[in-house]
Amino acid sequence: MISSERRPGVTLVLVVAGLVGAAVYWATAPTEPAQGPLPARSRTDARPELSASPTDSMRARNITEMPSLAGVDIPPGPEADAQGNLRLTRALRTYFDYFLSASHDAGDAAALDQLVRDDIRKHVPQPAEDQAWRLWQRYRAYLSEMQPKATDGPMTSVIGAPDTSQVQRLRALIADRNAARARHLPDVAAIWFDDEQTYDDAMLARLEIATQPGLDDAERQRRLSTLDATLPESVRAAREAEARPQAISKTIASMQTAGRSPQDIGASLAQAYGPEVAQRYQQQAQAEQAWKQRYDDYAAQRSQIVSFAGLSEQDRAQQLETLRRQTFTNPSEALQAEVMDKAVGGRRAAQ
Repeated sequence: MISSERRPGVTLVLVVAGLVGAAVYWATAPTEPAQGPLPARSRTDARPELSASPTDSMRARNITEMPSLAGVDIPPGPEADAQGNLRLTRALRTYFDYFLSASHDAGDAAALDQLVRDDIRKHVPQPAEDQAWRLWQRYRAYLSEMQPKATDGPMTSVIGAPDTSQVQRLRALIADRNAARARHLPDVAAIWFDDEQTYDDAMLARLEIATQPGLDDAERQRRLSTLDATLPESVRAAREAEARPQAISKTIASMQTAGRSPQDIGASLAQAYGPEVAQRYQQQAQAEQAWKQRYDDYAAQRSQIVSFAGLSEQDRAQQLETLRRQTFTNPSEALQAEVMDKAVGGRRAAQ
C-alpha cells in the first residue's frame, strides 16, 4: 500500500485493493533471520533428496511453466518440527501466495487445490501434511470472505481527496478484515499480518490527519511530522521503500517526455539511485527495444497476410494465429502481441 499526503484518495483505493487477497508472493517475501535463510527451489534445479519420477516432473513443469509464474522460483515449502508438526512461519504465507498468483492459470479451484496438496506432500510427512493442507483451506476461506467486502466496499470508487466519513468506513472495513483473520487464522494471524497491520494503522492515522477539518497547512504538516516521529522503524522503512520506486518512475517518465536517450536516463539514474538501478533500467530498455523490433518484423509479415486477397477469412485467421505463436513462443508475449494487434486495428478503424 502506498501513502501520499498529496493524493490521499489513491491511498484509499490501494488500501482497499490490498484486502482482496494475497499479494504476489515475491512482492511480500518474508525475512526470518532467527531461522536462517531458506533457499528457494529453482525452476530448473530439482531437490536432490527427491527422486524425479515422470509424474513429479510433469507436476513441476505444470507449476513453473504457467505464464503468471514464468521465470519465478518456487519458494521454500512447509517444514515440520521435531515432533512432526507444521512449523508456523511467515514463509508459509509466501508459499501459499505463490500458488494463489497462478489461480487463473490453474483452471479452477479444484485444480489449484490439487497442485498445492501434491506439493505439500513433497515437503512434510504426517501430521504436518494435513496441518498445512487445512491451513491452506483456511487461508482460502479467509480470502473468499474478504474479497467481496473489499471489491464492493465504499472506498473502491473514491477519486481525489477523501472525507472524514470515508476514512471512518475504511477503518471499519479494515476492522472487519482483522476480525476475519482472527476467526479463520488465529494461529498465524500475528505471524503473517502484524507488520502489515502496523503499517495500515499508521497510514490510516495519516489519512485522518489529512482529512481533519479546520486545520491549516502548517498545523496539518506539524501533526503529520509528529506522527511520523512515533512510527516504528519498520513502518518508516516501508514508506521509504515504497517512495523510491515512485521517484524512479517519475524520473524516467519526465526524462522520456523531454526526449532524453536511454543512455542519458541510465546515467541520471546511476547518479541519483546507484548503478544497480541504472543497470536494471538499461536491461529493461533493451528488452523493450528488442520486443519492439520483434513486433515490427512480425507486424510486417502480418500485414502481408492481411492484405493477401487469395485467402478465405478462415485461412487468414489461421495463418495470423500461426504467425503470432511462431514469433512469440512465450504465451505471455503472444498475448501481448494479440493485444497490440487489436489496438492497432482499432486505431486504423477509427481513422
